[in-house]
Amino acid sequence: MYLFSADFFMHLADRLHGPMSMRFFLQPVVAIALGIKDGIKDAKAGTPPFIYDLVFKPQNRQSQLKSALKTLLKPIIIAIVLDAIVQFMMFRFVWPGAAIIVGVFIMGLPYALARGISNRIMTGVLERRKA
Repeated sequence: MYLFSADFFMHLADRLHGPMSMRFFLQPVVAIALGIKDGIKDAKAGTPPFIYDLVFKPQNRQSQLKSALKTLLKPIIIAIVLDAIVQFMMFRFVWPGAAIIVGVFIMGLPYALARGISNRIMTGVLERRKA
């Protein structure tokens, strides 16, 4: 099993310094920008922060995931394809599962954190304006 093996982590470290390594900076920046946009929209709609809502409000989980997927589908696909290209360039082989994990992680984590944090900040700003 390649996923989460020593080879997986060694290859991941190699990708950080290999061709197109700038994507490990640019793609999370894009994800953060998208998360901020959605977090502000959530705050204006009165929706709780994204991760909190996912974990503690199962009734909202489906709509939150649908919203995140709508925003992130194309960027995640691009991240997966870019990782597959880099794998082929570096190792002459593509592990699809690894490309999916890297693509989702590179876009999903920064997006979720930025969406929740920007929601918290914007909620505070909106509350101060009301007071």
